[in-house]
Amino acid sequence: MGPLLERIRSYLESHHVLTLATADAGGPWAASLFYASDEAMNLYVLSDPATRHGRAMAPGARVAAAVHDETMEWTRIRGIQLWGTGEKLTAIEEVFARYTEKFPFARELIRTDGPHRFYRITPAWIRLIDNSQGLGFKEELWLA
Repeated sequence: MGPLLERIRSYLESHHVLTLATADAGGPWAASLFYASDEAMNLYVLSDPATRHGRAMAPGARVAAAVHDETMEWTRIRGIQLWGTGEKLTAIEEVFARYTEKFPFARELIRTDGPHRFYRITPAWIRLIDNSQGLGFKEELWLA
């Protein structure tokens, strides 16, 4: 698990945008968001609680996400798929530092009296896809 864990961490740290999938009474929904990650591979996004995905991220909400390269060659398809839980955070100091280190421009956008809040995605399962190893090559990691 050690080398796979490090490859996943490295991939997450070197990318910036994820597609978040949520579901509510209206059905499934997807949104693209900037993210930061931590050593435990939790992902942190910033969004407005009034958005559809923000409302769907009630404590314990089941979510899925994908991070991937953009390419026109099948042998260069690489990415992460994951599912787990999502929740809006109340304590933001550590997340603020982590997020603004990756996205310095966000320091000017995030206000305590503003509408945006941080959310944590806690993965239970992660799949690393790497077609450079062969068509459909994947490795999976269970965290919970």
